[in-house]
Amino acid sequence: MRSGTTGTVVTVAVVGYALAMALVAVAVATTGDSNALGMLLLFGPRWLLVFPWLLLVPLAFLKSRGLVLTSLVGAVVTLLSVSGFEVPVPSALRNGAGDGKTLRVVTYNTDRSVALASRIGTDMLAWDADVIVMQDCAREVGASMQAVSQVAEPKYRVHLDSEFCVASRLPIESPTRFPVPSNSGRALTFRVAWQGAPIRFGTVHLPSPRDALGAARHGSGQLLEQSVVVRSDASRAVAFWLGQQQRGPLIVAGDFNLPVESQTLRRDWGSLRNAFSEAGWGFGHTMFAGRHRVRIDHILVSPEITVRRARVLSGYPSEHQPVVADVTLSTIVSEIERRRP
Repeated sequence: MRSGTTGTVVTVAVVGYALAMALVAVAVATTGDSNALGMLLLFGPRWLLVFPWLLLVPLAFLKSRGLVLTSLVGAVVTLLSVSGFEVPVPSALRNGAGDGKTLRVVTYNTDRSVALASRIGTDMLAWDADVIVMQDCAREVGASMQAVSQVAEPKYRVHLDSEFCVASRLPIESPTRFPVPSNSGRALTFRVAWQGAPIRFGTVHLPSPRDALGAARHGSGQLLEQSVVVRSDASRAVAFWLGQQQRGPLIVAGDFNLPVESQTLRRDWGSLRNAFSEAGWGFGHTMFAGRHRVRIDHILVSPEITVRRARVLSGYPSEHQPVVADVTLSTIVSEIERRRP
């Protein structure tokens, strides 16, 4: 009797949790952060929902084959569709045929960290990046980047504009700042010539949900709906502005303050592909604040660009951590651009 009761409890626990995770997966896919509850879901610690399966899967093996299948399916759904764990797309299936020179891009919200100034030279050499874009970049860090640019080989060109610090081994052409008040999001666009083609870059910093989430943790949800609207409007405005710039291959990198499952991110930036989603491995959390971990810093690329590798670094003196992507330009696009008059 006791054994039968235990078996029933295991069955109810496995089936119940699997159904609950399926419902959460549907909510993540259909709601995103389009309302207050969806915002709490996406910015909550969804990665913790994977851990109950570490107990439930072994228990299912002790019960029956059918329950084992249910537990494994539930675990996969929780890992991939709920917690946001990414598995790289096989390289043969990735977009385009980019077999040219690799371009390495780094994006990093430095959180105005002054401590980064003393180490940025070493970091830039370690990253070995062709283009670096930083948001919330302190003046001291920008000055250090300019000093490094004079001695690094190959040399970097550095452009400082408001909160943005840009360093590029390729000449930076036509830097232009998003011409609206800061509460509507901040952005900077510029061009570089790569493989004979002009590549448009955008770096963005969209409004943060921090205040709204902080108020919600203290029992007040009034700011959540307001945050949804503000961040949605800012994303739409910045995406529209970037879309009005010169056509061609495009890379947009920065702190979007939108998780990859966000409906706003899909609506405004869905024509671009997420580098980490395509070629990264793991949860890819880019922002850490205590138990709060979320992936809101992204490198997005247009269809003409193939992502070879993407990863999130660690050990940096800020809540955010850098994202790195190695990309190539389609050889067909490169040839067309090279011949363009």
